[in-house]
Amino acid sequence: MALHRRLGRLKLITIASMVLAVLVAGCDAPQTTFDPSSDATDKIHTLYILVIVVSGLIGTAVLIALAYLLYRFRARPGVPAKQIHGNNTLEIIWTILPILALVMVGVPTVFAIAGAQRAPSEDALHINVIGHQWWFEVEYPGLGPDGESLMTANEIHVPIGREVAIHLTSNDVIHSFWVPRLIGKTDMVPNHPNDLEVFTPKEIGVFYGQCAEFCGSAHAMMRFRVIVEPTAKFENWVEALQTAPEPSDEGTFIASGQDVFMGNCSSCHKIYGTAAQGIIGPDLTRFGSRLTLGAGILDNTSENAEAWIRNVRDLKPIPEGILGSGRPAMPTFNEVLSDAEIAAVSAYIRSQTVE
Repeated sequence: MALHRRLGRLKLITIASMVLAVLVAGCDAPQTTFDPSSDATDKIHTLYILVIVVSGLIGTAVLIALAYLLYRFRARPGVPAKQIHGNNTLEIIWTILPILALVMVGVPTVFAIAGAQRAPSEDALHINVIGHQWWFEVEYPGLGPDGESLMTANEIHVPIGREVAIHLTSNDVIHSFWVPRLIGKTDMVPNHPNDLEVFTPKEIGVFYGQCAEFCGSAHAMMRFRVIVEPTAKFENWVEALQTAPEPSDEGTFIASGQDVFMGNCSSCHKIYGTAAQGIIGPDLTRFGSRLTLGAGILDNTSENAEAWIRNVRDLKPIPEGILGSGRPAMPTFNEVLSDAEIAAVSAYIRSQTVE
């Protein structure tokens, strides 16, 4: 009776586990690798499916064979066990079949890895991404004013249907660049530049990425977005970042925020076309059009921007002092600026948008 109850519980656990696995498999997630949106992730997805199918067939065959053997050679009264000392046919089969399985998986994998090393086309969009503790600096060589580089942070804009070539470096420790729906993971190593596999996005949308290599206390909060958009919208975004913002009307709330920003933030942050030319922290040009702040961890709202300026350490575990790159960490302004001044700074930087 006790054995029967244990078997019953085992059946229930098995059924519940299978149902849970099916439900989990049906869940959607912004960083799933099973919803490819570029030619590169199409290849990765194909390899996934191949490995799953081959592994599933092998697992099924093994379980069926095991069930047969357990039943066929089970202990029975009056049936003595038969001693078997070898079977050449079986040994040949279970040597050849694993070799065939490895070839089926290995050959496409080798071709995929070799294809990942191809050079970008002449029309490819080249982007440099630099990892910092704990944010991503983004540079578009040649797309800035007068042929200089266009700089932004934590959001990468790319046009749909155009090949993208991203060059990776790190300014301090090892980071890792990963956008599961667009491209595989590649490390960002100090003094050792890496190139992502070139890829062509095939779907318009916002794709989530993040650092995938532990890089310090705020590693889990080092995120970014890739915005794939129509070519015309991408070109409009580039043009906006090449254009100096309109001066704020004197005496306005935004103008007072600009004055406070220039007096407290311009030595670390840059806003193109203004006196703010700092390169220590993220470039804030057209910050108001960004979807997030704090390296992708917060929506870009007035409340979040004010909270970030007031005390960044309430939102992200950034240590005081000097970071691994030798750069100073962002200070807190709750004891330097009044609430009204903080609100004015937030209003100023968020007023700089892409029309």
